[in-house]
Amino acid sequence: MSEKYFAKKISLRADEEMVVILHHHPITYFKQIFITTVLILAAFFLMFELFSWGSIGVALFLALLLTGLIYGGREFFIWYNNVFIITTERIIDIDQKGFLHKTVSEISYDKIQDISYSVIGLKQTIFKLGTIKIQATGAALLIKNIKEPAKANQLLADTVKEQTGKKIEVKEDKSLSAKQKEQLVDDFLNQEELDQYEDYNLAELLEEYKESLGEIRLKKLLVDDLTKYDETDKDDKEDEELKERVAADIIGNFKKKKL
Repeated sequence: MSEKYFAKKISLRADEEMVVILHHHPITYFKQIFITTVLILAAFFLMFELFSWGSIGVALFLALLLTGLIYGGREFFIWYNNVFIITTERIIDIDQKGFLHKTVSEISYDKIQDISYSVIGLKQTIFKLGTIKIQATGAALLIKNIKEPAKANQLLADTVKEQTGKKIEVKEDKSLSAKQKEQLVDDFLNQEELDQYEDYNLAELLEEYKESLGEIRLKKLLVDDLTKYDETDKDDKEDEELKERVAADIIGNFKKKKL
């Protein structure tokens, strides 16, 4: 049923076959599931009380129940149709955003240059989720919250090799995310004790930069300077030593560029 549905949805070509259909892990829709459950249970929990109000109470009961069912149905539709499809000829990413709103991207195997995956944060680690990044000629795809991304990556690499003969190494992206870099910069800028750093009255210097550049631009400049941490080992990311190295590099950049 699922294969036939999506084969028609993507207009499967002659001799093209489905390899696998990947959905986002349901845990990523926890909020939507929770809201749907609360609305439906609330309707039945209050049913007898509402029915005692007569026709108005019945109307409220039906309104509450239908709101939960319609909301839940919409979110299920979005989840079910929000898929990453691997076929024998191409990869297709369908980003379903509503009943009548979707974006479809596809890449043929001969254009793929690099494939990697990343597992970032507690939720992805616990539930074995990850993000797959596909770099191709003139395009890039980012597929988030895929279960067991290493296996999906391997399957994709095997399919590319089978169809094109091109061998692509399966690798985990260990780079610091932009959010992690921003957090490190924020931690540095928000320290109360800056006198520990030598050669400067750093607190006064930072205030001058914030005044002349603005805090947002200052943060962006500092985050952009942390490119050397694009290949930082994940085991070190939570280490205090990393924060110290970042602080030292930020100060070094102050000295060299004088912003």
